[in-house]
Amino acid sequence: MPDAVERRNSNSDDVRVTVETSRQLVAHVDVILPPVAVLEECRRLGASSSLRRREIGKTEAGRPIEAYAFGGGDSNALFYGFPDPGEAVGGTVILALLHGLMGGDAYLTALDITWHFIPCLNFDDQPRNGRVLQEVFRDPQKREVDWCLSNPRSETTALLAYAKSVRPIFTSPLHDEYHSGESIPAYFGVSEVLSLNTCDYLRETLRGFGLSVQAADPHSEMGQGFADMSRFGDEYYNSTFSVLAQYGLVLICEVSQEDVEVSNLVGAQLAAGLIALNLVLATKKA
Repeated sequence: MPDAVERRNSNSDDVRVTVETSRQLVAHVDVILPPVAVLEECRRLGASSSLRRREIGKTEAGRPIEAYAFGGGDSNALFYGFPDPGEAVGGTVILALLHGLMGGDAYLTALDITWHFIPCLNFDDQPRNGRVLQEVFRDPQKREVDWCLSNPRSETTALLAYAKSVRPIFTSPLHDEYHSGESIPAYFGVSEVLSLNTCDYLRETLRGFGLSVQAADPHSEMGQGFADMSRFGDEYYNSTFSVLAQYGLVLICEVSQEDVEVSNLVGAQLAAGLIALNLVLATKKA
């Protein structure tokens, strides 16, 4: 893995605008959607010429994996949802972004980005054939899409081939703990160490949406709620994140079924991703 880029600090004004925009984008979100509903809405939106749809591979069971692209910025950002069974929040995050982009949201469309979305990476392992949401616990006999480079699933191969073609400067794997049925404090996994100032903004953003932040095992430099995935050793190098980090920052914002409104749960994950994306863009300009 190449040396990490020295990131600039996040700017308080940029963070404030990002959070306000995220709140607006999720204001009418009142339910986390299952995979089939997310994919159907993406296809409906994909009827517009401004949203480009393509098949990037197939699942282990032979189901098409769809990706969507919007805009024509100089740099690429990638968001992918449903990476594991029941990790459902990210699909609704992607829809909020797509509706904002196609609705001409001034904040989103001003970013010098080509947006890439994989709404549902792992359809095969979804309960009830992706039509409903229910608690799902990981089957240890099944390979996890993001953690199996030594024996990759077809979904893993499709994701990495697509990433290689667009080389995203920022990737948001939309993992969560929503499927577990437990209330787990939110936390971040990152591919490189971020400044404490940026980490403070990200923590406060989660708290502003009513989420708690993991206090146990604080990172020595980034503090509470952060883990530097590159320090996970062999586990990290068997993950897609180690490959995606070669192109740019990877940030995972893990949220769960805390006692907050659905719009806040989606808004928190969305805002965290946009704050990180803005940080990368600011670094690129510097």
